[in-house]
Amino acid sequence: MCSSAIELSNVSKSYLQGGKDICVLKNINLNVREGELISITGPSGSGKTTLLNIIALIDSLDTGKLNVFGKDLSNLTDKQKSTFRKNNFGFVYQSNNLFDDFNAIENVALPLILNGYNKNDAYKESENILNKFGLLDRKTHFPNALSGGEQQRVAIARAIVNKPKIVIADEPTGNLDKDNSLIIFDYLMKYVDSEKLTVVMATHNNELANKCNKEIRLA
Repeated sequence: MCSSAIELSNVSKSYLQGGKDICVLKNINLNVREGELISITGPSGSGKTTLLNIIALIDSLDTGKLNVFGKDLSNLTDKQKSTFRKNNFGFVYQSNNLFDDFNAIENVALPLILNGYNKNDAYKESENILNKFGLLDRKTHFPNALSGGEQQRVAIARAIVNKPKIVIADEPTGNLDKDNSLIIFDYLMKYVDSEKLTVVMATHNNELANKCNKEIRLA
Protein backbone atom coordinates (compact mmCIF):
# COMPACT_ATOMS: atom_id res chain seq x y z
CA MET A 1 0.00 0.00 0.00
CA CYS A 2 1.42 3.39 -1.03
CA SER A 3 1.64 5.98 1.71
CA SER A 4 0.23 9.48 1.54
CA ALA A 5 2.36 12.06 -0.27
CA ILE A 6 0.07 15.10 0.07
CA GLU A 7 -2.86 15.61 2.40
CA LEU A 8 -5.00 18.74 2.64
CA SER A 9 -7.59 18.99 5.41
CA ASN A 10 -10.30 21.69 5.28
CA VAL A 11 -8.02 24.14 3.48
CA SER A 12 -9.46 27.56 2.66
CA LYS A 13 -7.91 30.59 0.97
CA SER A 14 -9.20 34.10 0.33
CA TYR A 15 -7.71 37.20 -1.26
CA LEU A 16 -8.48 40.84 -0.52
CA GLN A 17 -9.64 42.48 -3.74
CA GLY A 18 -11.27 45.89 -4.00
CA GLY A 19 -11.73 46.00 -0.26
CA LYS A 20 -13.58 42.67 -0.24
CA ASP A 21 -12.51 39.16 0.72
CA ILE A 22 -12.78 36.90 -2.33
CA CYS A 23 -12.95 33.22 -1.35
CA VAL A 24 -10.95 31.15 -3.84
CA LEU A 25 -10.83 27.81 -2.02
CA LYS A 26 -13.21 26.65 0.72
CA ASN A 27 -12.74 23.56 2.89
CA ILE A 28 -10.70 21.61 0.35
CA ASN A 29 -9.85 18.05 1.32
CA LEU A 30 -7.38 16.10 -0.79
CA ASN A 31 -5.27 12.99 -0.37
CA VAL A 32 -2.62 12.16 -2.97
CA ARG A 33 -0.80 8.86 -2.62
CA GLU A 34 2.88 8.43 -3.48
CA GLY A 35 3.32 7.69 -7.18
CA GLU A 36 -0.10 9.00 -8.19
CA LEU A 37 -0.69 11.40 -11.08
CA ILE A 38 -3.56 13.70 -10.12
CA SER A 39 -5.32 16.26 -12.31
CA ILE A 40 -6.89 19.44 -10.96
CA THR A 41 -9.60 20.69 -13.32
CA GLY A 42 -12.22 23.41 -13.34
CA PRO A 43 -13.05 26.69 -15.07
CA SER A 44 -10.76 29.71 -15.05
CA GLY A 45 -10.87 31.39 -11.65
CA SER A 46 -11.84 28.21 -9.81
CA GLY A 47 -8.58 28.17 -7.84
CA LYS A 48 -6.49 25.56 -9.65
CA THR A 49 -3.26 27.56 -9.57
CA THR A 50 -3.93 28.71 -6.01
CA LEU A 51 -4.32 25.10 -4.92
CA LEU A 52 -1.05 24.14 -6.62
CA ASN A 53 0.70 27.10 -4.99
CA ILE A 54 -0.54 26.10 -1.53
CA ILE A 55 0.69 22.54 -2.00
CA ALA A 56 4.05 23.87 -3.21
CA LEU A 57 4.37 26.30 -0.29
CA ILE A 58 4.29 29.32 -2.59
CA ASP A 59 0.98 30.60 -1.17
CA SER A 60 -0.01 30.32 2.47
CA LEU A 61 -3.36 28.87 3.47
CA ASP A 62 -5.84 30.78 5.65
CA THR A 63 -7.30 27.83 7.53
CA GLY A 64 -6.81 24.08 7.50
CA LYS A 65 -3.76 21.86 7.38
CA LEU A 66 -1.21 20.76 4.78
CA ASN A 67 0.79 17.58 5.28
CA VAL A 68 3.48 16.39 2.85
CA PHE A 69 5.02 12.98 3.49
CA GLY A 70 3.42 13.01 6.93
CA LYS A 71 4.93 16.33 7.96
CA ASP A 72 2.68 19.25 8.91
CA LEU A 73 3.81 22.17 6.73
CA SER A 74 1.04 24.59 7.65
CA ASN A 75 3.17 26.92 9.77
CA LEU A 76 6.69 26.85 8.35
CA THR A 77 8.83 29.97 8.15
CA ASP A 78 9.65 31.35 4.69
CA LYS A 79 13.17 29.93 4.95
CA GLN A 80 11.85 26.49 5.91
CA LYS A 81 9.38 26.60 3.00
CA SER A 82 12.15 27.50 0.56
CA THR A 83 14.34 24.64 1.77
CA PHE A 84 11.49 22.11 1.63
CA ARG A 85 10.53 23.27 -1.87
CA LYS A 86 14.10 22.96 -3.11
CA ASN A 87 14.48 19.43 -1.72
CA ASN A 88 11.11 18.00 -2.73
CA PHE A 89 9.42 19.80 -5.64
CA GLY A 90 9.91 20.22 -9.36
CA PHE A 91 7.86 22.75 -11.35
CA VAL A 92 6.50 22.76 -14.89
CA TYR A 93 4.58 25.74 -16.24
CA GLN A 94 2.59 26.59 -19.36
CA SER A 95 5.41 28.89 -20.45
CA ASN A 96 8.63 26.90 -20.74
CA ASN A 97 10.83 29.71 -19.29
CA LEU A 98 13.94 28.38 -21.01
CA PHE A 99 17.04 30.55 -21.17
CA ASP A 100 17.42 31.65 -24.78
CA ASP A 101 21.23 31.90 -24.56
CA PHE A 102 21.56 28.32 -23.24
CA ASN A 103 21.22 25.25 -25.42
CA ALA A 104 19.05 22.31 -24.37
CA ILE A 105 21.63 20.47 -22.27
CA GLU A 106 22.77 23.71 -20.61
CA ASN A 107 19.17 24.54 -19.66
CA VAL A 108 18.62 21.08 -18.18
CA ALA A 109 21.98 20.97 -16.37
CA LEU A 110 21.54 24.35 -14.69
CA PRO A 111 19.59 23.13 -11.60
CA LEU A 112 22.20 20.44 -11.00
CA ILE A 113 25.09 22.88 -11.25
CA LEU A 114 23.30 25.27 -8.88
CA ASN A 115 22.97 22.36 -6.45
CA GLY A 116 26.71 21.73 -6.46
CA TYR A 117 27.21 19.14 -9.22
CA ASN A 118 30.40 19.49 -11.23
CA LYS A 119 29.84 20.26 -14.89
CA ASN A 120 30.71 16.78 -16.22
CA ASP A 121 28.35 14.99 -13.84
CA ALA A 122 25.60 17.53 -14.48
CA TYR A 123 25.89 17.08 -18.24
CA LYS A 124 25.95 13.29 -17.97
CA GLU A 125 22.75 13.28 -15.90
CA SER A 126 21.17 15.80 -18.27
CA GLU A 127 22.00 13.65 -21.28
CA ASN A 128 20.33 10.67 -19.59
CA ILE A 129 17.09 12.53 -19.04
CA LEU A 130 17.11 14.20 -22.46
CA ASN A 131 17.46 10.73 -23.95
CA LYS A 132 14.39 9.57 -22.02
CA PHE A 133 12.45 12.49 -23.50
CA GLY A 134 13.64 11.75 -27.05
CA LEU A 135 15.84 14.83 -27.24
CA LEU A 136 19.42 13.57 -27.07
CA ASP A 137 20.06 14.49 -30.70
CA ARG A 138 18.81 18.03 -29.96
CA LYS A 139 20.98 18.64 -26.91
CA THR A 140 23.13 21.36 -28.52
CA HIS A 141 20.18 23.19 -30.06
CA PHE A 142 19.11 26.52 -28.63
CA PRO A 143 15.42 27.13 -27.81
CA ASN A 144 14.80 29.14 -30.99
CA ALA A 145 15.89 26.10 -33.03
CA LEU A 146 13.46 23.78 -31.22
CA SER A 147 9.76 23.29 -31.88
CA GLY A 148 7.25 24.30 -29.21
CA GLY A 149 6.81 20.68 -28.19
CA GLU A 150 10.56 20.13 -27.98
CA GLN A 151 10.97 23.26 -25.87
CA GLN A 152 8.36 22.04 -23.41
CA ARG A 153 10.02 18.62 -23.20
CA VAL A 154 13.31 20.38 -22.34
CA ALA A 155 11.47 22.39 -19.68
CA ILE A 156 10.01 19.22 -18.15
CA ALA A 157 13.42 17.54 -18.24
CA ARG A 158 14.89 20.52 -16.40
CA ALA A 159 12.11 20.38 -13.80
CA ILE A 160 12.74 16.74 -12.95
CA VAL A 161 16.51 16.38 -13.45
CA ASN A 162 17.01 16.86 -9.70
CA LYS A 163 14.71 13.86 -9.11
CA PRO A 164 12.08 15.72 -7.08
CA LYS A 165 9.63 13.63 -5.10
CA ILE A 166 6.68 15.73 -6.28
CA VAL A 167 6.13 17.48 -9.62
CA ILE A 168 3.80 20.49 -9.70
CA ALA A 169 2.56 21.09 -13.25
CA ASP A 170 0.42 24.13 -14.09
CA GLU A 171 -1.12 23.73 -17.56
CA PRO A 172 2.07 22.04 -18.83
CA THR A 173 0.68 21.59 -22.35
CA GLY A 174 -1.49 24.71 -22.44
CA ASN A 175 0.48 26.35 -25.27
CA LEU A 176 0.57 23.26 -27.49
CA ASP A 177 -1.72 21.66 -30.03
CA LYS A 178 -3.57 18.43 -29.28
CA ASP A 179 -1.03 16.07 -30.87
CA ASN A 180 1.96 17.65 -29.12
CA SER A 181 0.06 17.73 -25.83
CA LEU A 182 -0.51 13.99 -25.97
CA ILE A 183 3.09 13.26 -27.00
CA ILE A 184 4.53 15.29 -24.14
CA PHE A 185 2.08 13.88 -21.63
CA ASP A 186 2.98 10.35 -22.66
CA TYR A 187 6.68 11.10 -22.14
CA LEU A 188 5.87 12.54 -18.72
CA MET A 189 3.70 9.57 -17.73
CA LYS A 190 6.38 7.06 -18.70
CA TYR A 191 9.04 8.88 -16.70
CA VAL A 192 6.75 9.40 -13.70
CA ASP A 193 5.88 5.72 -13.68
CA SER A 194 9.51 4.60 -13.99
CA GLU A 195 10.66 6.88 -11.16
CA LYS A 196 7.52 6.54 -8.98
CA LEU A 197 7.09 10.30 -8.84
CA THR A 198 3.97 12.03 -7.54
CA VAL A 199 2.45 14.59 -9.91
CA VAL A 200 -0.26 17.19 -9.29
CA MET A 201 -1.28 18.82 -12.56
CA ALA A 202 -3.73 21.63 -13.29
CA THR A 203 -5.19 21.35 -16.77
CA HIS A 204 -8.09 22.43 -18.97
CA ASN A 205 -7.46 19.41 -21.21
CA ASN A 206 -10.10 16.79 -20.41
CA GLU A 207 -8.33 14.12 -22.45
CA LEU A 208 -5.18 14.50 -20.32
CA ALA A 209 -7.21 14.67 -17.11
CA ASN A 210 -8.86 11.36 -17.98
CA LYS A 211 -5.45 9.69 -18.28
CA CYS A 212 -4.55 10.54 -14.67
CA ASN A 213 -5.09 8.27 -11.67
CA LYS A 214 -7.58 10.69 -10.18
CA GLU A 215 -9.32 13.96 -11.11
CA ILE A 216 -10.15 16.69 -8.63
CA ARG A 217 -12.64 19.14 -10.10
CA LEU A 218 -13.01 22.60 -8.62
CA ALA A 219 -16.26 24.49 -9.14
